[in-house]
Amino acid sequence: MRTEPRTAKGRATVERVLDAACDLFAQQGIRATTLDQVGARSGTGRGQLYLYFAGKSDLVAAVVAVQVRRVLDGQRPLLEAMDSAADVRAWCAAAERWYDADAPARCPIGSLVHELGEDDATARAALADGFERWRAAIADGLRRVHERGELAAGVDPDTAAGGLLAAYQGGVLLAGATGDLGALRLALATFQATVLADRPR
Repeated sequence: MRTEPRTAKGRATVERVLDAACDLFAQQGIRATTLDQVGARSGTGRGQLYLYFAGKSDLVAAVVAVQVRRVLDGQRPLLEAMDSAADVRAWCAAAERWYDADAPARCPIGSLVHELGEDDATARAALADGFERWRAAIADGLRRVHERGELAAGVDPDTAAGGLLAAYQGGVLLAGATGDLGALRLALATFQATVLADRPR
């Protein structure tokens, strides 16, 4: 951001802008969204926009950071409680419920990958950092599952964490493309069948 808001009014303005940009980017894509549209949706003048954001690239980077924070905050309670195979299954079941069968499936941060331009280096770095923090949080949970002997023999928790995140992201991508949440269910079920022990060792 060009300027961090110092007042409650300024923080509220920035929050409105970010909420509007998040909605518009999700609805019509980053490239198709203009700053004027963000300003109109948020009730913010161009002068106010440029007070806090140097330009569209600056706004895009801020939106990526916001979406990463929101996704990780939403994940935290389940991942911090994860210490058994049953908890992994509960996370997978919850992941399936995050999406409405009547609406296209899309991950708020995964869907941004192909929207970012080559010059959006700051946004790409924020996205990569978000995925790594998400993977690390899953790995922490899977290590606790491993300590209970509830991962299949030979499974490395860190590697499995990357596999679970990839299965989830791939499942959401296919579900969004086909309109069938079965793709997400299959990806998560395959992970569980491969990684979780049938019974504690």
